[in-house]
Amino acid sequence: MRLKKRGLALAVAAATLGLVAACDKPAPYATVVSGGDSAGGEATAWCFEDGTFNASTPSSDCKAGPTNAGEIDVKPGGIVEVDVPPTVGEDGWTAALASSDGNLAPVSFVRKGTTYIRFTVPTDTSGDTTYVLELLALHPGHTAEKARGLWRFVLNVE
Repeated sequence: MRLKKRGLALAVAAATLGLVAACDKPAPYATVVSGGDSAGGEATAWCFEDGTFNASTPSSDCKAGPTNAGEIDVKPGGIVEVDVPPTVGEDGWTAALASSDGNLAPVSFVRKGTTYIRFTVPTDTSGDTTYVLELLALHPGHTAEKARGLWRFVLNVE
């Protein structure tokens, strides 16, 4: 009987350790580069396995990260380069740029099979404009309705 209790205690301890380890997994990093400056960071939200990111009801295997993955200064007409991890590139991801006034900038991408995109900052912006670049990682074979992760980068127009 004592051996059964010890085995049960070990099984519970192993399961608990597994849950704690899952919560401590690092979320993938993405990087944004422009004009010699770079910003990179962990995903704002990341779901392991089959979890789906949804702000109102996140799956139990999802991890919340920082509010934004990084901040970078950009120039109107400047080139911005974005790099995501290979697993994100293989599964598919989207990128969208929104201005601080809530309007979508004329830059939006959907990529699968690549880890890199490059775009030009709109030239009709003033020094008071801020863009939010959102990268959305998808689960293999799914659309944005089943997102796996999210990065938010703040782009400050100089």
